[in-house]
Amino acid sequence: MTYSQAIEFLDGLVNYEKLAGPRNEFKLDNIRRLLELAGNPERRMRNVILVAGTKGKGSVCYMLEAALRGCGLSTGMFVSPHVLDVRERIQLDGKPIPRSLFAGLVARLVPFVSSPRPASRVPRPDRVAVSYFEMTTAMAFLLFAEKQPDYSIVEVGLGGRLDATNLSDPAVPVITRIGYDHVKVLGSTLTKIAGEKAGIMRKGRPVVIGDQEPEALAALKRKARAAGACLIRAPSVASVPSVQSSAAGLSFRVRSRLGAGIIRLPLLGLHQAENGKTALAVLNGLSMGDRRIKFNRVARGMATVSIPARCQVVRRRPLTIVDSCHNPESGRALANVLRDRLPALRAGAYRAPHTVDRIDKVVFIYGSLSGKLVEETIAPLAPFVQQAILVQPDSPRAMPLTELKRIFSRLRIPHATADSVPAALSAARNSSFGLGPGGPYRTVRTSSFPIVVAGSFYLAGEVLKVLGPSRARQWLGRR
Repeated sequence: MTYSQAIEFLDGLVNYEKLAGPRNEFKLDNIRRLLELAGNPERRMRNVILVAGTKGKGSVCYMLEAALRGCGLSTGMFVSPHVLDVRERIQLDGKPIPRSLFAGLVARLVPFVSSPRPASRVPRPDRVAVSYFEMTTAMAFLLFAEKQPDYSIVEVGLGGRLDATNLSDPAVPVITRIGYDHVKVLGSTLTKIAGEKAGIMRKGRPVVIGDQEPEALAALKRKARAAGACLIRAPSVASVPSVQSSAAGLSFRVRSRLGAGIIRLPLLGLHQAENGKTALAVLNGLSMGDRRIKFNRVARGMATVSIPARCQVVRRRPLTIVDSCHNPESGRALANVLRDRLPALRAGAYRAPHTVDRIDKVVFIYGSLSGKLVEETIAPLAPFVQQAILVQPDSPRAMPLTELKRIFSRLRIPHATADSVPAALSAARNSSFGLGPGGPYRTVRTSSFPIVVAGSFYLAGEVLKVLGPSRARQWLGRR
């Protein structure tokens, strides 16, 4: 099977990430059966770290992977969704797997999967219908079971209790900050959402939790007692008395059982210090059974972490930031970045001749999937937006522009629309609009302002493909 054939097969599977409307039924029967037919690779994976949460779970996964690699350990990592290339989902030692290996994994599982073509759907006991996410999860499990990396970091897709990744046997479950997202599926209260996330806990094993709202913390404590799990709060293991932020990223002093010293992260946003603290709490527990995990090695590894579409500066002229800001917690985090770091970022970037220096605002390109809490997400960002350009991501689940316009109008954010991502970027760079505290007094080109792209991972991926194809090829490779 070629790589193109593998992608064609995957694209033919049901993809709940792209279907319009929320998924209303979650069962593990099909993925469990596929794993059985494949020889139960989930039982042979070593040292699984399973990470759930609403905010920060992807960042914690990338930090753990970089830190463990800094300790000289081999790693496997499964994350979702991907931003540029599906191979981002399955990584070995910090790199997406080669195309040939990816295609080989698909080919090995195809005999157990019902054909995606309706004319060929004849029920067979040796075949099972699975979704896109379930298929890629099985591929990752099969690879990690055979390659036996020292540690396998697995990001939960949605929720926890009924997520395909929860069929793994985690040595350390991790739950990052819980907030409101996927409320139609997980529940409308933090207690209900926390209950779903807590489904990854295991009897007699530690579960590391990041900083939590009181309601979520209380629910997680109850669930840990009921499950017989040992709950470890990251703040009790690692404290961060001070954080310094610059245009190059964060540095913070940390005191932990693993050690004390300075951690540097080439990431924007003070919230990443919270994620770093959670990662350090996990690493502290692992170090008790693995002497290769040392603080200085962890710090060296974390200093190299790179996470696509998380407050990622992709261009300096004009300054362009891409962020997968898709829930209220993400909105507040991005607003903090703009408030704290925008002046410094602009100082290091090209300034057009007629920039009005006393106003630190941005041109905001935004698109969302339906079912998201858009108004709650955008409200913290409103003070920083001089002009918004609304666009639909390339997804059947994209929120209609008419609905986005109503939300931005309610928030009194000036906005226009674009019919494609390239058109939105062109408008952001080349359009003109009035500028003035009490009304227009000068026409200023948008190139005078930084561009911030936010919304779904799909929008981030489209923008990165337009703005940075060479960088994408360098990281993904064509192996």
